[in-house]
Amino acid sequence: MSLRIVDIVNMPELRTRFIGGETGQERQVQWAHVCELADPTEWLGKGDLLMTTGMGVPKGRAGQAAYVQRLSDAGLAGMMIGENMRGPKDMTALQASADRLGFPVLLTEYGVPFASVTRAVADAWRSRENDRRAAFARLHVSARMAIEGHDLAALLGRLAQDVQADLMLWDGQAAALWLPRGAELPAGLRQILNKPLERGTAQAAIRRFPLDEGEVLAISIPSRKDHVLLARRSDGDLLDYSLMSHLASVLGIALEHRHVEHERSFRQNAELLKEIVGQKVKAGTLTRRLNACGLSLDAAILGVARADPLPLTEWARRFERLETPLLLLPRGQEVLVLLSSEDAGAVQAILGVPLGLSDSVDSADRMTEALREARLASAHGTPERLVVHHAQIADRLPWLPQSIEEARDTFRRILGPVAAHDEQSNARLLHTLRVFLEHNRSWQAAANVLHIHKTSLTYRIRRVEELTGRSLSSTADVAALWLALQAADILGLPDPSDGEGHGPGARSQHDKD
Repeated sequence: MSLRIVDIVNMPELRTRFIGGETGQERQVQWAHVCELADPTEWLGKGDLLMTTGMGVPKGRAGQAAYVQRLSDAGLAGMMIGENMRGPKDMTALQASADRLGFPVLLTEYGVPFASVTRAVADAWRSRENDRRAAFARLHVSARMAIEGHDLAALLGRLAQDVQADLMLWDGQAAALWLPRGAELPAGLRQILNKPLERGTAQAAIRRFPLDEGEVLAISIPSRKDHVLLARRSDGDLLDYSLMSHLASVLGIALEHRHVEHERSFRQNAELLKEIVGQKVKAGTLTRRLNACGLSLDAAILGVARADPLPLTEWARRFERLETPLLLLPRGQEVLVLLSSEDAGAVQAILGVPLGLSDSVDSADRMTEALREARLASAHGTPERLVVHHAQIADRLPWLPQSIEEARDTFRRILGPVAAHDEQSNARLLHTLRVFLEHNRSWQAAANVLHIHKTSLTYRIRRVEELTGRSLSSTADVAALWLALQAADILGLPDPSDGEGHGPGARSQHDKD
């Protein structure tokens, strides 16, 4: 049976009467608690009856009005003040504000202990405690589901049924609502959640947000502090501190299990893509292994994006929420992705850089050509054109090669002699030229990156000029050399990751002379 404010007033043994807000007498009381803080809403929420000696009630009229307003906005059931205790002598502003808001303010005789009020509320809610015990039993079953790695969305839905409240999972790192999919946050709550907590200040374990749509409780997930469980309260919910803590723990187990499994699968898929690109997987085996990943060669395309080098674990973390089958392999400043065409937009949004896509892979024998197509498409990517398909690059960025053959011809005519020299002497002149141009022909900056002396850099650049017949002092020649390097990227000649394995002290034979 639900206990109302008017029921408390009608209990003769409690000797309590209204002094304001009598129109709110039908409000339900979930619990009665003593709090003497200046802002009780940090600890009390919807349905709670505040019991106070009056110590925390402001003396000024404006302060009293704001005090009642705050309690009402937080959804408290009402306020009970001990008579002739420590409250202000003049509480007319408090009473007027309570009447205006319909917020019940009660006065209890001095001789009635607050414990009697609490006991009366407890007796009325004894049946509710039985419901809570049943909820805990259901939570234990749900916890087993979390340990076994059941679907996270299904688990959250089950937990919501367990406690009879709407539950949501907020991902603070992505600043977005994760689950339920397609759900909308109450107005104003997103801005509150995005606001960082003040360091050095005490924070309640459960934060309360009184909103127009009803009170929302928030608690951080133990294993993932940037993830927050949100619970929208209803008249029949069973939420309290203990249940919220158990809910957070169950979700923490599920999230950690999901994270470990995702990282393991992500790493295995990266190894598979490495084998595919290196053509080390037999066709029959490849079909079976790709099908296990949710992909098929006839529908898959290869993507290439140029991004800052990141460890595989970081890419796994960034893609953890994307429930899309893909294989991702970081190689130096390139990221290779095998995916379905319809998922390209979602993948690019996470990569954060333009994504070039090949034509359909179709067979393992076409993987090398698909990689070149993807690199060519990637070279045509711009901030305005973030997803570029190989079949769509005609008439785009006309100064870049428009086909694999054009890229091969451009590279051979301009940098072919340099590439041949590198193969014979391991001088790494192509890498030196790239670094020199990337640093705007700054001798000192390029030498620092290459970990060589400026004299050695000067020798290398002069050797490039001799081999190509072009001058790094000529704008036209610089443009031609740069375009040839872009063609090299498209062709993977040399592979963009080749320079990653050389240590800071690596030197060619020319540097030693």
